[in-house]
Amino acid sequence: MKKTRQLLIGVLIAVGALYYTLRNVSMDELITSFKDIDLIYVFPAIGLTLLSYVTRAYRWQILLRPFKEIPISDIYAPLMIGFMGNILPARAGEFLRAYLMGKKHGITFAGAFSSIIVERLFDLIILLMLFVWVFVVKVDMFDTQLTFSGISVQSMLAGFGKFCAILVFGLLSFIFLLVYKEKWVKFCIAWFAKPLPDKWREKIFFMVGEFALGCKIIKDFGALSKIIFFSTLIWALFVATYYPLYFAFDLEEKSLESLLLLTVMVCVLITILPTPGFLGSFNAGVLIALHEIKGEAEVTAVSFGMVSWAAGFIVLIGGGLFFVFKDHMSVGSLIKTEGEVKAELEHTEPANQNL
Repeated sequence: MKKTRQLLIGVLIAVGALYYTLRNVSMDELITSFKDIDLIYVFPAIGLTLLSYVTRAYRWQILLRPFKEIPISDIYAPLMIGFMGNILPARAGEFLRAYLMGKKHGITFAGAFSSIIVERLFDLIILLMLFVWVFVVKVDMFDTQLTFSGISVQSMLAGFGKFCAILVFGLLSFIFLLVYKEKWVKFCIAWFAKPLPDKWREKIFFMVGEFALGCKIIKDFGALSKIIFFSTLIWALFVATYYPLYFAFDLEEKSLESLLLLTVMVCVLITILPTPGFLGSFNAGVLIALHEIKGEAEVTAVSFGMVSWAAGFIVLIGGGLFFVFKDHMSVGSLIKTEGEVKAELEHTEPANQNL
């Protein structure tokens, strides 16, 4: 029942976001826009998307080394199936990824999952830095006349960007302290968590324990350097994926500023508006960035969003299904496994974390 309700809410959000995106564009205009696309540029965009997943595999391999040395060829299957799992009904792709890796290579679920937590934290730090660049350094690109409840939107965005800068500093400090002062950090968290209900405290202790486990790799400066390098490369490829499409649609502005703005707005929308496969929220983010802020033709922004979403979706689904069938699995069993893994985690009390 809970999964059905979540799926229904996601579908309703997607419908609302798609209505917002398509409300001023006719079908004839869309068809004409699609006919004008230079398809030769779509293939490099797909290639860059594939390359970003390859880069993710190399980063995950490094993060898993404290537990076991795994050949890069064995990383791809759980990685791609896990990412595809994020758009399945249970949306438990990260849990599924850890489960599949642990099952195939004898790594504990806690170990595999802790590596994913650290991976996601590096992604979050880079994304927050992009927020700072767009909302603080380049805040002038936003309309100074636009207000919300009498407050300048530009000022609100600048304030949010400064908060992101503080958050980056806080996260980096937390990582440093957890790596080198683990017992002290756990003591402080246990003290602050005392007023919380037992269930919440246990989940916090569990997550901190898992994160501390994954952070041990950071003590190795060589490994840390590689993680930073691959994390930066992953996001550079993510941004670069849109660049060939700027030529496919012959956009007026093909600047780095526009690319970073597009990346940030898409990330913001798919985060605050969770939908199945990011449909609708992704498209709305593209529309806001390219049309509302950068002034590209509305129909161009709408068709750009559809094509870029489809290119990413094809890679995600195609890559996931390739490894599902290669490993002799079925989509039905995958959905069942995903749901079981998530349900087991939600109902299993974390072991004593000795905090």
